[in-house]
Amino acid sequence: AEERDRYLTGNIKRCRVMRKAQRRSSMAGTESSEKPVLTLKLLVDKKKNKVVLAEAGKEFVNVLFSFLTLPMGTIVRLLEKYQQNQKSQDATIGSFNSLYRSVLEASTSSFITEACKDILLYPRSVHENQRRQLKLNIDDTDVLKYYICPNSDSKEFCRAAYSNYCSSRCSCGTLMEKIFEFEDSTTYQDLFTSDKTLFTITDDMVVGYTSMGLTLKTLQGLGYADLDQLHEILVDVDHEKVLALLHCLFSSNTPLTDVFLRKRSSCFITKKQSLPSQERNVGKVISVSVFTRKLDQKILYVESGKDFVDLLFTFLVLPLNSAWKLSGSNIVFGCIGNFCESFKSLSSQEGSTTLTGNCVLPNYYSCQQPLLHVCYSEYYRVLAKTINHQYCHFKPVDPRRNRWDANAESNGFVKRGTTFVVSDDLTITPMNLSSNICSLKKWNMDLGDIEEQVINIREGE
Repeated sequence: AEERDRYLTGNIKRCRVMRKAQRRSSMAGTESSEKPVLTLKLLVDKKKNKVVLAEAGKEFVNVLFSFLTLPMGTIVRLLEKYQQNQKSQDATIGSFNSLYRSVLEASTSSFITEACKDILLYPRSVHENQRRQLKLNIDDTDVLKYYICPNSDSKEFCRAAYSNYCSSRCSCGTLMEKIFEFEDSTTYQDLFTSDKTLFTITDDMVVGYTSMGLTLKTLQGLGYADLDQLHEILVDVDHEKVLALLHCLFSSNTPLTDVFLRKRSSCFITKKQSLPSQERNVGKVISVSVFTRKLDQKILYVESGKDFVDLLFTFLVLPLNSAWKLSGSNIVFGCIGNFCESFKSLSSQEGSTTLTGNCVLPNYYSCQQPLLHVCYSEYYRVLAKTINHQYCHFKPVDPRRNRWDANAESNGFVKRGTTFVVSDDLTITPMNLSSNICSLKKWNMDLGDIEEQVINIREGE
């Protein structure tokens, strides 16, 4: 908590205040307007108080499939905020919550630059412009902004670069917090394109094109011989309902029933036990020291340097669809498997590879030891502006780069030379003597029962 408060002071606090003011300003014009709503038709078993099927249009299906493009860190942030507002049951997403909290509570001194913390807490996506075109967009990430050095009007060498983060610094050392006014008039393609206009969604989030065959198969599979006890109802879907669906997607096996009929299902997360898949990148390896309990080889914690921690923090910027694919479908959260498989099947029928190809991240998320099968976007925008009768071009600067220190590294997120402790739930903290003593006391074990091993981590692990 102390480190978090320190993070919100000084120059970084000014950036946060500026960001909130800009968000309030952009929302001010829409507060009085009617909130967007989509309509969903539900086939309901009133006796069981259960949704059997839902029928939706293309707009709603695009909203649903936009979940797959959300970075995991964004999902953690959205769901934690939703749970606080609704006082609902937690939907802990494996260890992603621990990872996100580790970044939030870490000192900025652990990172290469101040901006490194920002790019992990508020991860950017190559699909965010497409999400902003949706009728219902739950992503609360700020619209992409362009910041330049406040000295650019008076100093020529400050006119070369811009950043998408106001916590980046110019080569003169000044925070790049002056907004470069820019209007993006580009029209972006839908996340999911199809000529079909009607879709059927089951209560466990299998999505398909509406057809008699799918309807019969679903009803018969659920044991219905006729439609006597089934009734159709129309429901409105607003921003809060979409957030509730995202929440239940991770925590329930009946999301539609839970959201629209307010019937609480038990939360569950299961793990399939399996060996790591065959490595595609056998040449690259990260070595870490592991401290285990001799009795059962349970990992107590891991000591590692920059490379392993950078790799773990990269998990926060992976979009949901890529995180699911890279896991080899070994982890099952709620109905994520059904949902992702549905999108994969529909995209295959449409011949679309928008989200089914390789994972693509903005180029400032690259790491020194990239064990994940991830690609990095090389696209960037060049901004032009006339300053003092001179036509100037601004190119993007990597927010991880110390521009006033030519020898500073700009790969990954944390500083090299620091040793980190990684607990079994992926809570990450810098190592020091006090933390070691606290860990030994917490384990309440004889010191002779603890052994150290060195293990190699490859792509499969």
